[in-house]
Amino acid sequence: MERPNKKLQTVLLLLIFAFVGFVAYMNFSSSLGNGSYLEKFTADHVEATIDTTESSPEASSATYPPASEQDADLEKILPNEATFKDEMYGDLVWQAKAYAQPAQNVLDAIENNYIEPSEKTLLIAVVNHGMMEYILNWIESLRRSEITKYLVFAIDQDLVDAMTEAGLGDHVVLIPDDWRHVQLSGDFAKWKSNDYTPITHAKSLIVERLLYLDVTVWFSDVDIVFTSPHIYTHLMWNLKSRVHVDMVFSQETVQTSINSGFYIMRPTETSKRVIGRTIDIQDRIPKLTQQRVMNRVLGGMNQDYRQSPMILLDEMLFPNGHFYFDAHLPTKLGFEPMMVHANYRVGDKKKEALQEYGLWYLNE
Repeated sequence: MERPNKKLQTVLLLLIFAFVGFVAYMNFSSSLGNGSYLEKFTADHVEATIDTTESSPEASSATYPPASEQDADLEKILPNEATFKDEMYGDLVWQAKAYAQPAQNVLDAIENNYIEPSEKTLLIAVVNHGMMEYILNWIESLRRSEITKYLVFAIDQDLVDAMTEAGLGDHVVLIPDDWRHVQLSGDFAKWKSNDYTPITHAKSLIVERLLYLDVTVWFSDVDIVFTSPHIYTHLMWNLKSRVHVDMVFSQETVQTSINSGFYIMRPTETSKRVIGRTIDIQDRIPKLTQQRVMNRVLGGMNQDYRQSPMILLDEMLFPNGHFYFDAHLPTKLGFEPMMVHANYRVGDKKKEALQEYGLWYLNE
């Protein structure tokens, strides 16, 4: 009996492989649909983080303008000015600033809290007395993550006094008056409240001053909990992963926007331009949040993954509140996050979420 034609054999083999692949794909798709692969995880979980670049759900008592109005206000400025394209961003739009040296007590507080003096790396938070509980929980999470150096820039004297009384006076300094653009409240500022945007603006002002002091700024909001002693090493690895990386951001939505509550930034011209441009726009339109403005500024920057001065952190290791508390995605996929951000929550809901997941340490 003659052997089948070799071409026919090849065709039959290809058909068999295609059929096996199709069956495997259908089984995989079925497991997704039935929830056996990612139980109860649907596209809605991702879509919920793509709809907005803000970090919390709408507050019922908010007086803050919705995202569409913010974008409309941004467009009044941006069309006639370069946002951040290097070839367009000339001296007429941006130029380096010249700041006087701060008082000696401020310089001492900075230098005494470098995580790595050779890199001049400083972990900071900018916060008021109304967030005292969160500050203490944040600090306890740092201790558990073996981080002993950090500096809180206090918006009000009450916070300086409270931290000093708690034995934390070496880790707090009052924001100098000439670093402020507006008067800031010392009360807890709910997301989208009238006090919220000036405080977010203050964060940019502090970061800019530090960059001009040649500090590598590691910024963190205090509704964040650190969970790994390797977090700093991981961040610096990202920052040094290739030439000309100037900043590393956590994500607000999946590969579409950064979260301005957690990042590390080198004191380069690029970083100074990003912060300077963010401050300039917020000064002119005070009702805009820092995060929305910063995303628009970064949106005009080179985003080529081979050359961009910006890197985004993995959301499985640095999850936002929606991914961690709602979708449970990191834990379902077997990841151990290096930090957890209690955003996508307003007011006391932040604390409740941290308590529920064993990330509120003050009771212990």
